[in-house]
Amino acid sequence: MRRFLIPAALLLLAMVVYAVPAVADDTVTVNFPDGVASGDVTSSRAILWTRADVATNIKVEGWRNSSLSGPKAFIAKIKTSAANDYVAKIDVGSLRPNTEYWFRFKKDLSLSDTGHFKTAPTPSTGEDVDFTYSGDADGFKKPDTTPAFNNFETLDAAKAENGDFWVFDGDTIYSDSSFRPGGPATTLQDYRDAHHLNRTYPALKNLMESTSTYTTMDDHEVFNDYDNTADPARYAAGRKAFLESYPVRETGLPHDPSCLGDPLYRKFQWGSDTELFMLDERSCRTPENPAKFACLGDLGPTLPPAVRQTFPFSLFLSPTPPAACIPTINNPSRTMLGAVQKAQFKQDLLNSTAKFKLVVSEDPIQQFHVLPYDRWEGYGAERSELLNYIRNNGIDNVDFLTTDTHATLLNQVSMDKFTDPAPIANELVTGPIATNTFQAEVIAQAGFLGLFGVNQVMNLDNIDCRHLDKNSYASVNVSDSAGTTTVASKDQTGTVIADQNFGTPNCTATWGP
Repeated sequence: MRRFLIPAALLLLAMVVYAVPAVADDTVTVNFPDGVASGDVTSSRAILWTRADVATNIKVEGWRNSSLSGPKAFIAKIKTSAANDYVAKIDVGSLRPNTEYWFRFKKDLSLSDTGHFKTAPTPSTGEDVDFTYSGDADGFKKPDTTPAFNNFETLDAAKAENGDFWVFDGDTIYSDSSFRPGGPATTLQDYRDAHHLNRTYPALKNLMESTSTYTTMDDHEVFNDYDNTADPARYAAGRKAFLESYPVRETGLPHDPSCLGDPLYRKFQWGSDTELFMLDERSCRTPENPAKFACLGDLGPTLPPAVRQTFPFSLFLSPTPPAACIPTINNPSRTMLGAVQKAQFKQDLLNSTAKFKLVVSEDPIQQFHVLPYDRWEGYGAERSELLNYIRNNGIDNVDFLTTDTHATLLNQVSMDKFTDPAPIANELVTGPIATNTFQAEVIAQAGFLGLFGVNQVMNLDNIDCRHLDKNSYASVNVSDSAGTTTVASKDQTGTVIADQNFGTPNCTATWGP
């Protein structure tokens, strides 16, 4: 009897199990291949960023402790889509000033890496501020898949500084790198792929996760030396890929119909001592070629004739530049900023209550005469206008933080080294992260004799400290108690760079009080 009852019971159990409908598993698995980031932080807001690999609803959660425990400081939701490369950019508000936050993105059981940022102190708060900056990062690889230049080691050293934030000052990709298979990027997907590639470098990804960033475009996000006459579609593709790839706030930008797009000009104040002014020196720029053509490519058009006729400059230069050269350089219709951004920047400088006005500039404003066409010196009227505005209005402690030249150049900024040398501002040029150094570029174009000539001009300009052949980043330390800002250009080990020609001094300076 028992032999018949047991199989019957098992059959009945199987029928019951079969009759109960299976519960569908709606769990979505999401990967976050590029990590997380935060940016454009204020005393109460921050843009939080990640990229998923599918279109789905995800949320971000934040805490005021690194253990991600206890009550959440914020929760926000967003839907990713293919139209925006599955990117999530969430502008989180109601944050506490001068406060550290940790955050991560989540979808069901899928979790992103953890990110960290600190909000700015209020403008009335005296507070020390420490940060780093650099630019120019070519992540493309050789055919054997090794990096064409390096593994972004300078960013590992920058991360070790534990700064309140870092500034990625342009050329965040090299869309037209000679190492890019198939030639320069032209389509939206081409540009996206270049940004994705750079995020595969742990040094960049880790730095972006460890602290917030203020990021801007320069030229290689679209193509080398572009201006406001560039193909609008190509510019739009490069700009869209950039804005998808970084936590940049896209609202509140100045509008100028003469520009390819609204200039990415923003300003951020960190306490009573520090205010950043992020310039966009590409979207509105008029072409450099009129000056270059009028000067017939003269290597040093702004050098005085008396200097041009002395050795060794007479080896490279005619006694005077072509007649139309200097008038074209100084033509007031030529601009790097466009009228709207320039007016806003000038007014913001004048109204700033911060002790130190730190101008994030993609191109140098100091003079060093050699091939000036693609920097402020090649747009002489607008350069003079800005420097005169700073001087005539008594705006103290204006310091330019610059990249693009692929070299370290530390110097004071004057109207003209020969005719009006009184200091008006200061500047530290640093970088690159990963591309050809300035020295390598000069040697490739003009050989070692050309490099000799460049160094002779820089000696004439009395540049305080320079190194033309090192990858670098810069640290900036604003001391509230001392009323000073200390800057230093550092190599991939975090060591302050020394002057290349003389071994001393080191490329560091303290500005103020």
